[in-house]
Amino acid sequence: MSCTSYDWKAYALGEMDGNGRREAEAHAATCSECRDELAGMRLTLDALSTLREEEIPRRIAFVSDKVFEPRWWQSFLRPSFAAGCVVAAAILVHAFVRPAPPAADMAQIESRIETEVAKRIDTAVAKAVADTEDRQAQKTQQLLAASEQRFAEQRKADFVTAAQNYEMLSKQVVRMVAINTGAGAGQ
Repeated sequence: MSCTSYDWKAYALGEMDGNGRREAEAHAATCSECRDELAGMRLTLDALSTLREEEIPRRIAFVSDKVFEPRWWQSFLRPSFAAGCVVAAAILVHAFVRPAPPAADMAQIESRIETEVAKRIDTAVAKAVADTEDRQAQKTQQLLAASEQRFAEQRKADFVTAAQNYEMLSKQVVRMVAINTGAGAGQ
């Protein structure tokens, strides 16, 4: 057995199922390294169980905290607030300073966009149709090949059956001829 296949932490904490626990105990009985590891694990758990539980303090408050808190007007002087103000001002200036595009250009731009969109849609539809037709052709070829193979197998089975029937009939004819010639000779 491989020692790495056992989770001794789960065994020591009682998290293993009954079957796995029995296998681990049987292995620990034969392997000294695993027994040492299990003993160390149990020693650690025993040492941890002797410690008392304490709640961790959320925050230690100092008397000087209120001295270092910024005043309400000092928050406007922070770099992040100043950067936000500059970005907002730049957006507003850009909105008011930018010249409006001429109306004639807008119609021409819209017509170009519409033709480009129509062209892309036509290309995408043509590609999708071609892909679908290719898949259908492949499926048809596969079905045709499977049908031909089944037909060939059925034809072979029919030939075998016909040969067996022919052989059986020829034996019956030979017997009947023998019976008839034997009956005719006995009269």
